[in-house]
Parts: sequence; C-alpha cells; structure tokens
Amino acid sequence: MEYTLRETDIFDTKLADKFYDMIKDDLGLFEDDKYYNFTVSFHVDSNENLLSFMEFKLPPPETKINRKNRDYEKEKKYDVLGFQLKELESVLIKNKIDFHMSTIQGEQLEFTNNIKILILENEPENQITKNGMKKKLFISRSIMPSRPYTTGLINDYRAKRMNELYHKFFTMIGDKKIISEILEIKETQDDKLLFKAFIDEYGELWWTSREREEELVNKLKSRGMEVLQKHIDEEQRQIDDLTQY
Repeated sequence: MEYTLRETDIFDTKLADKFYDMIKDDLGLFEDDKYYNFTVSFHVDSNENLLSFMEFKLPPPETKINRKNRDYEKEKKYDVLGFQLKELESVLIKNKIDFHMSTIQGEQLEFTNNIKILILENEPENQITKNGMKKKLFISRSIMPSRPYTTGLINDYRAKRMNELYHKFFTMIGDKKIISEILEIKETQDDKLLFKAFIDEYGELWWTSREREEELVNKLKSRGMEVLQKHIDEEQRQIDDLTQY
C-alpha cells in the first residue's frame, strides 16, 4: 500500500501522528501471518536544509556518545532520519503490523512538502517455516539521505566489479568465438555484445549470497568446460582424419 502525507516534511515532529491518521482505516487490511517491507521517502532536497537538521530536538541518547573528531553535521542528519524512521515504525508496532525491512531515503519526489510511505508484503519464502508457521525475523534498517547518490555509487561499483570479472573470463578463454558459445549467443566479435551477454547471464555475481555466487560460478565453469571439451574433441577428430591418409 502507498500513502502520501501532504504539506509536511521530514522535520515534522508530528509525522507519526499524521501517518496514523492516514493508515488507521486500513489497519484491518494487514494480515497477522505476513511480514512487510516499510519504506519512507522524503524529498532529497531536504538534505540541503542543514539548519533544520541541527535544530531538530532529539531525546538524549541512552549512552554517552563521544563525537570528538567526528562529522557532527553528518551524524546529526543520520540521527534525525533514524529517529523519524523509528517514530513511524512505532505506528506499525503498536498496531501489530510486522515488518522485516525498514528504510528511510531521500528521493526525487514530485513535491518537496510530501512524504511517501510504502508498505509492501515481503516474499513468502522469507517468512514461513516448513511447518507453515510464521518465522521470527530480525528487522533490517537502512538510512539513505540521498538514494540517487547511493544508487550511483552502487552502479559505479557494479560496473567496475563486472568489468573485472569479465576481463578475467575473457583473458582465460581468449577466443571470442568460444566465449560466444559459452554465453550461448550467436557468434560475434563485438565486445559490447559479449559483455552484455555476460552481464545478462552472470550479473548477480557482483553482489549476491554465497550460495548464489557458488551456483553461478559453477554454472560458468561447467559451461566453459563443456564448450572447451567440445572444441578439443573436434580438433582431435580433425587430427585423426588427417593421420588416416
């Protein structure tokens, strides 16, 4: 479900109350045996309003924090965003809506004075045991003051990582015809097409679980060995044919 809180911003101390007023009529729509992903988006331009971040009054921390030699402005921004996220989460908790992932992020929203909230059902395999019972899941929280900036960094890292992996793969094989066959595409000498096929098939390698990485690596090795053995066998047959004369 999607909710838009209008005429407000991330510095509004009544944000949680406004959220409750908007969601209260929908509380019966959330299922007890489900987990949800909770995403709060504010306008990314709010990050420029350092004065509002600095003046935002937070409750005293439970433990003393040593901020010596730290970026106080940056930490205050994260503290404010983390506080507002937990305030909004409290609406779900008080109404027994279980969530597994919780995010607050700066986005390029249509209006600067809106807050967008998404509550989406989590994947069933992540929340149900083999006996059909609901698992007790830890809450994963993330704070992204600027999602476009973070996404850009991730994409840059992904491109670099996949280029490194492809270079190792290409150097090991060295023959574009064989690489085309391993990637199961029409034979080509076009590096861009080969790289795209590699990304399409093995793009998850840049960031995935250990099990999925092992699965993809084994698939690439197996396919590579299969194709290489095929070419070795073909060359051997040609040699055998020549030696018969």
